[in-house]
Amino acid sequence: MSARLDLTPEEREQLARLLAELATRTGREDSLGAMLGRWRDFVTAVERGYDDSIYEYTNDLSARDHLEAVAAGADPALRAKVQGAIAEDDRRFEAATQEADQPLGKFTGEAPTWWRRVPRRRVGELAEDLDPLG
Repeated sequence: MSARLDLTPEEREQLARLLAELATRTGREDSLGAMLGRWRDFVTAVERGYDDSIYEYTNDLSARDHLEAVAAGADPALRAKVQGAIAEDDRRFEAATQEADQPLGKFTGEAPTWWRRVPRRRVGELAEDLDPLG
């Protein structure tokens, strides 16, 4: 995926460093392309009707957290490219979800937007899990 972002050699080096730092924190080595793919696949599942549990839903939200960590650690030029690669799936996610009454996790400070949204189309186990939350 980084080739599709048209990265300079310096940006590729910076991205490699950011991914290595993320891998140290998460215990999982990943490419930017794999991370983007996981977010895209999750958004598609939300659009179609996410039917796993709330636990799985919040676990899948972490894919967006990882992308945010990379973008936040990047210099402005690389950050803009990463955010550009995320933007369409973020728009799709926002369209397929609605504001939740409360964030779906505990945060110090304000919860990221994706943690404050729930699917419009609620099916299966997730629908049952979200009912008590409003």
